[in-house]
Amino acid sequence: MMGRFLMLITAFVAVLGGGTFAGVHIISAVERQSTTTTYSMKVGSVTRQYEVIAPTATLSKSAPIVVVLGGADSTTSNEIARDEFLPAVNDDKAELVYPVEIDKSWNAIGCCDGAAKENVNDVGFIEALVPKIDPGHTRPVYVIGYSNGGRLAYRLACTDPTLFDGTVALKADPMPGCVVTKPQNILVFSSLNDKFVPYKPGEKGEESPPATVQIARLQADLKCSSKPTVAKHGTMSLSTWSCAGGKTLEWALYQTGGHDIPDPDGSTPGALPLILSFIATTTPAPVSG
Repeated sequence: MMGRFLMLITAFVAVLGGGTFAGVHIISAVERQSTTTTYSMKVGSVTRQYEVIAPTATLSKSAPIVVVLGGADSTTSNEIARDEFLPAVNDDKAELVYPVEIDKSWNAIGCCDGAAKENVNDVGFIEALVPKIDPGHTRPVYVIGYSNGGRLAYRLACTDPTLFDGTVALKADPMPGCVVTKPQNILVFSSLNDKFVPYKPGEKGEESPPATVQIARLQADLKCSSKPTVAKHGTMSLSTWSCAGGKTLEWALYQTGGHDIPDPDGSTPGALPLILSFIATTTPAPVSG
């Protein structure tokens, strides 16, 4: 066995120890090029598709593969435009994989929309996809789930906790009964004014539990330290807990932004630099070598 550590030095993230994300530089697609390829695979009797966006340059063996699970009622192209993660590819730092939804939704087991009604095996799809995109699990693989996609990301963290090296849940709640049972790296994004995911008990929202309740559950389930370190970045606060097995729980709480993926606003960073920092500083699981 040998350790496998991600070496990700990125121009997106300034010095975290100084409590700032100033100096962010996003390299445009004109400066760096990427390729998009659509693949098909069989999952049971169903043919599923996924898109891979990779730099034209050869990536290092330590560069991460990031699986992105978009929100409901959105096409893959819409999701790519909405999440704005492409700079990570254009800077030759990561490879993005966008699995394609059925009926513009994911079946997170109990939610949501057409995929749940049709009992689509989305858990099986993602479990079969990961070894396809990373044979032998030789590279770090992370999952980012937004809204409905975040529910599926939580479901995978609960049912298959070693599938990914880390999970990012953007403006999402797990379905009832989804309990994280093994230490893993998790980054959660929340907003005080999210109309779907309430911030604390007693506030209006269409989903449950409130963000504060879910964070407390994760803190207990992951056996984290009692108190986090907290850093302010503009109007966002980033809380970080050290958890069992050397894992990390992070919570990015925004004052505004509603149910949207966070965009940068002055001294307040958007989602991308925080995600890149999370990937760069968390330790992937060891693999045989």
